[in-house]
Amino acid sequence: MKTVKIVIAKKLAPIVGSRDVVYSLKSLIEKIHARVIDLDFQDVEFVSRSAAHELLVLKEKLNKRLFWKKAINFINANDNVAGMFRIVAANRAFPKQKEIELDIQKVDVNYLSKLIAS
Repeated sequence: MKTVKIVIAKKLAPIVGSRDVVYSLKSLIEKIHARVIDLDFQDVEFVSRSAAHELLVLKEKLNKRLFWKKAINFINANDNVAGMFRIVAANRAFPKQKEIELDIQKVDVNYLSKLIAS
């Protein structure tokens, strides 16, 4: 099985800060004729939360395909980059269960001024 390695710091940048950067990587990955792709994070200093999320979603989607399935591996990540992937992956596994509910009510300003005056 053929494996292709993409060096993220050279192909993209040492700071991966947005989903847009990952979108450009996605089009590159889809053109590669290999079943296994190693994304090498050596010399990558930072990956934003949104970029890490998009990379994890991309990895999941490509692995679930029926045809032209691709396995994406993240390799050589420093502690900060690996930590961001762990945080994002944990939030994907256990998303917030309930949104905060606000009970906003309209109040007449004249009514409030009468309350204060009395």
